Amino acid sequence: MAAQAPHARSRPAKSGTALDHTIDSPALTSPGTALDRARVVLVIGESDTGKTTLVRDLANTFHGAGSSVALVDADIGQSEVGPPTTVGLGRVVRPLDRPSDAELVALRFVGATSAARDQVTTVVATRALVDRALELGVDRVIVDTSGLVRGELGRRLKQAKIDALRPDAVVALQRDGECEPILHAYGRSARPAIVRLPAAVLPRRRTQEDRRRHRERMLAAHLAGAQLAALDLGRVVLRTPALFAGPALTAEELADAAEVVGQAVVWGERRGGEVAVVTERALGEMEARALSRRLRASGLVHHALDHLVGMLVGLDDETLDTLGLGVVAALDLGGARMSVETTVEPRRVAVVSIGRERYRAVSRSEEAAGGRAGEPRPDSRRGRG
Repeated sequence: MAAQAPHARSRPAKSGTALDHTIDSPALTSPGTALDRARVVLVIGESDTGKTTLVRDLANTFHGAGSSVALVDADIGQSEVGPPTTVGLGRVVRPLDRPSDAELVALRFVGATSAARDQVTTVVATRALVDRALELGVDRVIVDTSGLVRGELGRRLKQAKIDALRPDAVVALQRDGECEPILHAYGRSARPAIVRLPAAVLPRRRTQEDRRRHRERMLAAHLAGAQLAALDLGRVVLRTPALFAGPALTAEELADAAEVVGQAVVWGERRGGEVAVVTERALGEMEARALSRRLRASGLVHHALDHLVGMLVGLDDETLDTLGLGVVAALDLGGARMSVETTVEPRRVAVVSIGRERYRAVSRSEEAAGGRAGEPRPDSRRGRG
């Protein structure tokens, strides 16, 4: 069921044109509109269309009207609620200047800064935190998303989120109909209601370099004060990569495997007919095939040690809530120990997942530059996507 927002154009604004109106959140949420009774609202749109500011304005409008409000930030590359690589749940306890002002309730580690790199985990984490918000009994849940909407990948990802979350309303910010392939599937559905809005036109759109710097500063702030902590992998579950899930290869098997691939094989285990190994460096296709034959494996799962050390990790408690992030400093698989730089107390960690992103420390010159280059704070015209 489609709905046109009050005071909005019937068609999306063309890229590069100025908006001749300002859409105000009270008009969007007034009695009889699609968002009036919507408990779960999903906001989609490309980057720099104004999603983040609209999310803030909707949250402030609902909060100002006396509703309890939660934000779920699923924009894992440009996070406001929680650090990049995570989906965050925040509670609105006062008027927001930006979504990062929400009170942090919970995090779920995805391990990537683009949903394209791990679609399943992104959708599952988002659903888990929407469920958590509803369990808390809040009146309204607003979900912010990444800017991936174009192409088949964007369509499938956003439709997967809509299908998994079952929102009451989807608000689509678009320049030239780029969200229509996503919305088309719900054109005859009673749920969700669809609200189409024109994208904000910004004086300057952020570059990829702007986004990278923002991510790095957010991660640096999250990891400030980190100390080296030792994790016993006999006690802590290594969820990703899934190791210590089967009998270890013998010393003779490891030595034989090392001879085949011409480098140290630091760990190996059998899981049914499948074998998982960790080598110092990545294996080529021919090496992997030869090793699989030598080990008589029905399948070979391979990890390279230099693709694990230096990566960001999520440190979870026994409920799989992410306590915080860390950086892998060292990994001794034979001794079942991992060293991480983190602010999380090791005794609280029950599960650890190594992500897909390598941590890059922010240089002093970048710290001195300060601010968020190219990222103006949100304003009433939805200044940031």
